[in-house]
Amino acid sequence: MARALVVGASGGIGRSLVQELIKRGEHVTTLSRSVDGLDLTDEISIHDTLGRIDGPFELIIIATGALEIGAHGPEKSIFALDQSAIAAQFAINATGPALVLKHVLRHIPRDRRSVFCGFVR
Repeated sequence: MARALVVGASGGIGRSLVQELIKRGEHVTTLSRSVDGLDLTDEISIHDTLGRIDGPFELIIIATGALEIGAHGPEKSIFALDQSAIAAQFAINATGPALVLKHVLRHIPRDRRSVFCGFVR
């Protein structure tokens, strides 16, 4: 039985992944903004939240992300690009998962195979 960590477990994709992993007999640890206060735009939040969990984890899934942030929806043309919207998207969908990897390394076993993956919405 492998140990899995699902970040973003309260969202639709994350919740479904947790249910499937449990059905397969995996031991699953979950993290989310709504339950654990994990804020992917705040490195201190990431560090502190990951510091409260016990590893190791053979599977780490990042199931967070946002297509729409605030009043900004998906761009339909190049003319709809907005600098602040792009920065917010990048912070949630790229920088946040990279910072999770930075701070979860201590929970990844070095003596056996492990997987770190993410989903883009």
